[in-house]
Amino acid sequence: MTDRNPARGPRSRDAILQAAGDLCREQGYAAVTMEAIATRARVGKPTLYRWWPSKGAVFLDVVLDRIVEPAVQLPDTGDIARDLRTWIRGFADLFTDPHARQLLVGLLGAAQTDAELATMLREKIQRPLQASNRERITAAQSAGQLPAMDPVLLEELLISPPWYRLLVSGEPVTPAYADALVDAVLGAHGGSSR
Repeated sequence: MTDRNPARGPRSRDAILQAAGDLCREQGYAAVTMEAIATRARVGKPTLYRWWPSKGAVFLDVVLDRIVEPAVQLPDTGDIARDLRTWIRGFADLFTDPHARQLLVGLLGAAQTDAELATMLREKIQRPLQASNRERITAAQSAGQLPAMDPVLLEELLISPPWYRLLVSGEPVTPAYADALVDAVLGAHGGSSR
């Protein structure tokens, strides 16, 4: 991913994101402070605040760069059932990684009381992924590979159960679960799961 702020030096930015990720792994999201990130990255706290308004904003970039982009975009091989399985399995891999899980749960929890962070999450992660994923779903519908239903609803039917397991039930999101979920959703709505 390219640097979102050209004024930042790429090395400093990488050092800050690495420091934040390492601290989260060591201490947990809630215990990490902006001061600790600055100290670990060997940058001044004013510099850190000039680039990011809050700890949540730093961790949002950690999640964007190191987790979301490589893991959760719906692929396009031409076989939508296989692509959906791969997509949900990407979440299974993501949610079973203790570091990624800790970052995501911490960030999403913080967004519940930080309106600015919640807006950034929607603008930087949710909306771009939704647009890309729904374009893929719509194309598959046009090709007769998916049922003609609201693509927003279809995406939400597929993606909500893994997030529920991550944030509420604590049950694992395994590859077998991912496959069963895709089969159940497509089968229930007249799509081909094979």
